[in-house]
Amino acid sequence: MSLKDSFQIFGDKEAFKNKERFSLTIGNFDGVHSGHLFLIQELKKYSPNTKIAVITFDPHPATFFSPDSPKPLLTSLKEKTALLLNAGVDLVMVQVFSKEFSSLTADDFCGWLKNHFQINTILIGHDFCYGKQRKGNFSHMKNFAENVGWIIKQASAHKLSNEKIVSSSLVREALLQGDAEYAEKLLDHSYFLSGMVVKGDQRGRLIGFPTANILLDDILVVPKYGVYACYVELDSSGKLLPAVMNCGVRPTIASGLMLQIEAHILDFSDDIYTRKIKFHLKKFIRGEMKFNGMEQLKEQIAKDVQKTRSYFMDDQNEQNI
Repeated sequence: MSLKDSFQIFGDKEAFKNKERFSLTIGNFDGVHSGHLFLIQELKKYSPNTKIAVITFDPHPATFFSPDSPKPLLTSLKEKTALLLNAGVDLVMVQVFSKEFSSLTADDFCGWLKNHFQINTILIGHDFCYGKQRKGNFSHMKNFAENVGWIIKQASAHKLSNEKIVSSSLVREALLQGDAEYAEKLLDHSYFLSGMVVKGDQRGRLIGFPTANILLDDILVVPKYGVYACYVELDSSGKLLPAVMNCGVRPTIASGLMLQIEAHILDFSDDIYTRKIKFHLKKFIRGEMKFNGMEQLKEQIAKDVQKTRSYFMDDQNEQNI
């Protein structure tokens, strides 16, 4: 079965082109959470003298099998790739998850790995399965690896302080409950929504709280509707601007409105339309509410801004201790 040119390579393309030996791990890596980072670090321990590769898939298999209800992601493909490379991965291979690829048997999948990589060591997660009907598992790959000379290891499940096993599903669950702080603990970085700044209806500006409205890069996990303290990052600059973010359908404005995600950046007035932006969630302030008119809404936003200022002031004081 030929799958030529059905993947993209990011990172050390020359090493891949020159057929250098890699040690690799495989998975969806949605969110690139602390469990994924643990897997990468374990692979580095097992293979200190070889380059590290990650194989991931696009679209997410769950979306491929249910295209009418695409799975909301924790990270866009671009951001996932950047997070993996920042975690010390040398090469990220993004395989198109197609009908053809999904039809590979477990044996075919192992053969596909052998044909595309010069493998030194392969490390798979504690629950990783592969091939048609997910029939491939560690025992199957171990048998294959022994025949072709790969070193193969299986990672243990990663937990934080004897809690639940860290997973993308657990991060999603935390976000849907509005628990941005627990999500950050699981991810080992703040959860962020990435996209482009687009024009809204200007209502925020009219009541004295101009907002940056985001058009998301992908179908991303939207946290529990409400107000959050967040950091805004422009153009992946690394500079974080304190802000108060609202996520929801704004029931005070009108009924039947679409979801809108917007942030009022504190003490900021630059024109940033069409720029790339990230909203880094830090703390849930309150749930979505309906107010009796714009004046009451304006009063509440002022309270939200004050709570957000206090949060960032307390956070800064803690860092200075």
